[in-house]
Amino acid sequence: MSYSFLQRLGWCNAFLQQLSFDELCSDSTVGHLARVTAVHRNRVEAIGVEGERSIVVPAPFQPVSQHLAVGDWVLAEDASEHYRLRRILEPKNRIRRINHGLPQVIAANVDYLWIVTSANEEFNVKRLQRYLALAHEFAIVPVVILTKIDLCADLDDYLARVHAVGADHVHALSVHVPATLGVLQNYLAEGTTIALVGSSGVGKSTLVNAMFAMTLPTREIRTHDARGKHTTTHRELFFTDGGVAIVDTPGMRELQLYDGEQGIERTFSSIVELARSCRYGDCSHENEPGCAIRQAIADGAIAQAHFDNYRKLAREEASQQRRSLGAHAVKEHTRAYFKKIHSHNKLKY
Repeated sequence: MSYSFLQRLGWCNAFLQQLSFDELCSDSTVGHLARVTAVHRNRVEAIGVEGERSIVVPAPFQPVSQHLAVGDWVLAEDASEHYRLRRILEPKNRIRRINHGLPQVIAANVDYLWIVTSANEEFNVKRLQRYLALAHEFAIVPVVILTKIDLCADLDDYLARVHAVGADHVHALSVHVPATLGVLQNYLAEGTTIALVGSSGVGKSTLVNAMFAMTLPTREIRTHDARGKHTTTHRELFFTDGGVAIVDTPGMRELQLYDGEQGIERTFSSIVELARSCRYGDCSHENEPGCAIRQAIADGAIAQAHFDNYRKLAREEASQQRRSLGAHAVKEHTRAYFKKIHSHNKLKY
């Protein structure tokens, strides 16, 4: 049984190992495996060896947006004239964020997170650090792409600010200078999945169009603040001719991390390391004597703004953890309450 076509869509041994012996032996399994390309209210669009298909999502997987994301691998089954979701394969990763207080899935099974930001007034170091923490939290390689450099007079300054936040993979380019796009070819191996994130107007859709001869809709940015209007309105996964899966996402001006403790610690690793050198283990890094972080700021080793952003993200994460624990406690209390009532009724009757 050949899975070679599925490998072009991002299939790997991690998914193959999740199939049962009976599924591996069944001639129909390969035909019923598919990767989700779009998520709707009661169904998903997916692609497999038999092409594109619409898969109905049954009640156990509702609401769909909380169980499935673009990039997920699913096993479907025949159901009259359509396909029905049978199960979801455990993903390698699933990018989440907090949106209006609730977890929101962005994409699944991603290899690279292309963080697109433009070299103009839209550039924001704090937002960039959030995206880096997001990538690190879900074990995805972050790639910072600085666009519109043909309109920038101080590129070195922008690059210095990007490197200062600890980004390992940084590329500056312009879609109007095709020669600058070649640096991204190293990320385009067949079967690779790339998710693009960034604010509206930074050039995500324009970059995809230039790289892969696509025709995603684009719109001009506003001249008074260099910000763009939303072009991509929903997450969608599509494939290039070279077998690269691209997840184009709507612009996100605000990004609140979901369960981002590890990602924050890696993004701000220099601060975490310094904190271990403080004289007191519970140092608040305010006025305590022997505070290594305050000394590093005074010496110019780290910037006050860098530390302030770390503290802000850490506070948000702590608040989110408290809310999660509170919601879990309420759920457990409710479950125990109704279990007690049920037990009482059984004894009574």
